[in-house]
Amino acid sequence: QELLTGRHPYESGTEQATIDRIKVGKPDQLPDFVPREMKELITAMLSHDANKRPTTKQIMEQDTIKLYLRMQEEKEQIIEKSEKQQNEIVLLKQQLAKQQTQSNTSQTKQQSISTQPKVTSEPKIMIEPPVTQATVTQVRKVLTPIESEVLKDVEVNGDTYKHTEENINDCTLLFNPLMNKGIVKLEVLGVKYLYAVGIADESMRYGRNERPYERGRDKIVCYGCDGGIRHIGDLIEGNSGFYQDGCRIGMELNMESNPRSLTFFINDKEQPNFVINIPKAVRIFCYFSQRGASFKINKFEFLSTPTARHGEGTRAWEYGQKWN
Repeated sequence: QELLTGRHPYESGTEQATIDRIKVGKPDQLPDFVPREMKELITAMLSHDANKRPTTKQIMEQDTIKLYLRMQEEKEQIIEKSEKQQNEIVLLKQQLAKQQTQSNTSQTKQQSISTQPKVTSEPKIMIEPPVTQATVTQVRKVLTPIESEVLKDVEVNGDTYKHTEENINDCTLLFNPLMNKGIVKLEVLGVKYLYAVGIADESMRYGRNERPYERGRDKIVCYGCDGGIRHIGDLIEGNSGFYQDGCRIGMELNMESNPRSLTFFINDKEQPNFVINIPKAVRIFCYFSQRGASFKINKFEFLSTPTARHGEGTRAWEYGQKWN
């Protein structure tokens, strides 16, 4: 539980109070961003009755754990591939440097015995680094966070936002400009421990240590790292999650269509669940709470035509209505 929330499940004001809570088996409740399956697993692991705790084998067979392991394996494969490509580039550069040295030596010898030295022109060889999932295009800063107490827990460096190491306060950052026309597409890079992104009605404001739904769900659409989207009613599953650091989360707001729509993307792939009848004016938000958690605004652009297709297998969920 501490790995997920940054807080000991039995944390209290004093050491003795913590021990007393452990004895009676009263851990803190897990926050809403933790998926249901993971909540059930952690609750079972913290059971006061040892006979009710799952075995290591049962834990490893849990779907969410399998997902984490698979994502970690993919991440390691990406790193390994990148390192291999970098090594190949270093080797190629060394070979080119050796060839250049040999060529220069040969030219020097020829010039020393020739009364009329010849001018030669060597072709330029351009070597570009391999493009990997870690490559990030630098973009001009166009979104700015609304001034609030929330920024006391956030370090801002250009388009990158990082949670301070001092606490684990919830941070819901709202951004200007207010979006009320055109087709807008933006991309957020989840650098580390990004919990959620979404849109909020223009009237919404957040204080320090508040989650996106702290002031009600009826004026927001929240896309969590578990892949679920939240509004009024039930959590809607089916979209991809973005637990893995380095995921690119896209949101396309079409304020010109009838009805207005919000479509999500993960690593450029359109997600099946989207939202219609969104408010006439909204802001985007990003949410994190872990020490050192961070994200970057990668892109913000106005489109002439939408990229969202809303094809077969997709489903629209209506803003303002109860989802179930």
